[in-house]
Amino acid sequence: MSINIRSNIEAIIKGIESNKILDVFEKYYADDVVMYEKGDNTNRVGKDQNRKAEEGFVNNATIHEVKLLKLLVDGNNTAYEMYMDFTYGGHKATKTQWAIQQWNNNGLVVKEEFF
Repeated sequence: MSINIRSNIEAIIKGIESNKILDVFEKYYADDVVMYEKGDNTNRVGKDQNRKAEEGFVNNATIHEVKLLKLLVDGNNTAYEMYMDFTYGGHKATKTQWAIQQWNNNGLVVKEEFF
């Protein structure tokens, strides 16, 4: 079976756009994934810890609009820029951020950084 990183990242983006963040997290992220928010990976090592963080966002956010602005794919590395309009904990927010992923040879994200 050939792993197609582009197809996998496009599936993750589609999952975010259709509010299926936890579904794509379970399918496309490795058990040993490390995730960083602006260089800080506190409590974000391993799938269990990252699942808790993702659940915290999903359970407290209402997403109003998501737009993919840019997508880059180079071997086992991907990056995308995304605009999000959402309400989190009762507060309206808009954010444009980059997410950068490193993939393993099984087509799973092993590292993700948000800027």
